[in-house]
Amino acid sequence: MDFHNQSLNLFESFERFQDQLEADNLLKLQYSEPSARYYVEASLNGKREWTEWAYDEHELDLLKQDAKDCGYSYIVEKV
Repeated sequence: MDFHNQSLNLFESFERFQDQLEADNLLKLQYSEPSARYYVEASLNGKREWTEWAYDEHELDLLKQDAKDCGYSYIVEKV
């Protein structure tokens, strides 16, 4: 019987915690502006070597630097 009571107490505690989260609006997703994505295509002598997605400016800079370091030409498309 002790296990049963412990289980009920734990479940009720969980429900109270969820109710508090709802009251504080912590369960709702916040709206955020869609961010830009970049599609990077690297090629060497007209032959595509690799393609990659970048989800922010920093990732884009890293991909462009990788392409330059390998001697590839690259195309960036903002999506």
